[in-house]
Amino acid sequence: MNRLKTIFCLAFLLCLSLHAQKPIQLGGSWEYAIGDSANYSDFVILPGEVKTGEMVWYRRGVYVPQDWQEQRITLYLERLYAKATVFVNGRRVGSDSLRCAPHEYDVTALIVPGKRNTVSVCVAKSERNGIFGQMELRAGSKWLYIRELQFQPHPFEGKVHLDMNMGGDGLRINDYIVEVLAQRTDVDSADIIQRYYIMTKRHSAFDMFLGNEVALWDEFHPHLYNVAIAFYDEYLETAIGMREMTTDSGQVIINRRPLYLRSVVMGDPRLESGSSLSDEQAWHDLLKKYKQWGFNHIHFDGYCPTEAAFAVADKLGLLIQPGGIVGENQTKRVLNAYGQHPSLMMMEVEGIERIPAQKDFSIGYYKERIERNLKTANYRGFQLEGFHWPEKDEPTKEWMEFCAPIVPLAKFQKYEYSMTDSLEVPLEACSAFYGEISAARATYFICDDSLQVVKGGQLAVGNLPIGKNISLGELKIPLSDLPAPGKYSLYVAIAGRFRNHWDFELKGDGSQ
Repeated sequence: MNRLKTIFCLAFLLCLSLHAQKPIQLGGSWEYAIGDSANYSDFVILPGEVKTGEMVWYRRGVYVPQDWQEQRITLYLERLYAKATVFVNGRRVGSDSLRCAPHEYDVTALIVPGKRNTVSVCVAKSERNGIFGQMELRAGSKWLYIRELQFQPHPFEGKVHLDMNMGGDGLRINDYIVEVLAQRTDVDSADIIQRYYIMTKRHSAFDMFLGNEVALWDEFHPHLYNVAIAFYDEYLETAIGMREMTTDSGQVIINRRPLYLRSVVMGDPRLESGSSLSDEQAWHDLLKKYKQWGFNHIHFDGYCPTEAAFAVADKLGLLIQPGGIVGENQTKRVLNAYGQHPSLMMMEVEGIERIPAQKDFSIGYYKERIERNLKTANYRGFQLEGFHWPEKDEPTKEWMEFCAPIVPLAKFQKYEYSMTDSLEVPLEACSAFYGEISAARATYFICDDSLQVVKGGQLAVGNLPIGKNISLGELKIPLSDLPAPGKYSLYVAIAGRFRNHWDFELKGDGSQ
């Protein structure tokens, strides 16, 4: 092996490289001007925006340390919603109009280390002509750096495939050693897995073996691995999830089981007032609500979330489908920015029923529509459009009965009975769990309007597979011995954890 290059000695996975330069944060006070010329006359706090229908210019000074002299320097602007043109020290760097991924500019040739530099950004006329999320100058190796990096997990083979494209001033790559480390994030005593690979080309691909059994990522068990990559003067650290996602005849398959979506459509995120799009706590406060309401998927309409959103969704076990992505180039940019996140879902799902919102929130409306969806074999999930939290934004017990991974279902033909009738109701289950439940016990009980149990019993005991239209048997109960008139509720429970109920009325005069 010729001239093996020195690599970092990483004492622990989460340690920062000794050679890595801390980025310079650019958030704070910026000068701004409105119109075709940059006549700066006021200040604004960025990330944020100047609300106007005109072109906006932003400018600030920033000191760049002398020890960045031999570094590659990039300007990182996490999110813009209009075409932006960047200038450094009065000279044009370039422009970008992408709305679904970060803007990054190589400003090495124009930055003067050891002095105060001026950064200016001109944002075109638009509805949102500000700069949002992270804003920073970054320093890294000029000789060799990671231009693109993709992770492709193969959990059932116990490995992750890494695909790297390199950039830099080096004329050629000559047997660099790449060190890769991985460790589970949710186990304090987890071993650090350490591997070495030889990189001989600017495009390199290799498989990292994590073990015969890896911790899978899904909505029920959002296990993550921290991965660190080090070579020459370059260091990168990120979190990945070991999950496999494919399709079979239009059905999305996750970790070799069907994925049924409990989805909701969201537009621009409604973060707490004053929160930045790079604030993980603000994203956590928002996304956790959707998780608590039983959703496992969020489809952003015409909008792609930021890095912080994906990082939070990874930890919560939520799938995020970004919108506003058009064409191969934009898809590539999004995958390069966020492709390592297991929460990212780029594929379109067939057989999803769109359920529109009502003007006023009605739990009865959603219960009827969602349960009908769960009973229909060819539906692969549902998606609520225009969904808004009710005034009390805590999910009720009733909501969690039908918006859940396992839902008992009843096929009522009517909801009003006479004393001469029998309650004849076929019962079934829809299971979108992570596996089959062995010896699942299904029970029922009938309550009056004071919640006193008047009848009950066992329906069945058996294995509950993943799927729809799983029969739990049929109730045939004479109603003649129930007090009438009266209001009653039928409850069905599975495995003692998942239950659902339906109200019905018993008339006392034989009429229906």
